[in-house]
Amino acid sequence: MLKLKKYTSKNSSYRLGVDILSHVELSTYLEQSQRERDFIEDICKRVQKSSTVLYLLKHNNDTLGFIALSVSSIGDFPSLQIDYLFVNHTFRGKSLEILDNLKTSTYLIEFAIELAKEIQELAGLRYLVLLPDNRKLQNVYKDIGFLNLPKQEWLYIRL
Repeated sequence: MLKLKKYTSKNSSYRLGVDILSHVELSTYLEQSQRERDFIEDICKRVQKSSTVLYLLKHNNDTLGFIALSVSSIGDFPSLQIDYLFVNHTFRGKSLEILDNLKTSTYLIEFAIELAKEIQELAGLRYLVLLPDNRKLQNVYKDIGFLNLPKQEWLYIRL
């Protein structure tokens, strides 16, 4: 059964980071694995402080990944920001039948776009934005439809 669980400051515990880390497989490269661990711990602290909402994607007992979102702005335009997108190492780069043959990352981004469109009707959001961690990810996000903000490393999709 596919499930997307929402974590906010109201329903997350101080152990959220530990709980997530105990159910995911990090990168096989030591340096990258430590970066992922640090990002996950930081995002979970942001969730507890009410600045970020985390959506954990599970299928049965497998954690596929998660996406962490917050509200920001580009100039005067409110935006939904992807703070962190994580895919369990086991499922990276794989299209999954349970996700209608999408990759986990694509599924989570499509979820964020739909959520942003819902919020747009209430709060006038204009963009979904993110800051890729590296050049390879920047190309992945561009393939999905993100565009570069002029003279910045941030990427956006206009809603």
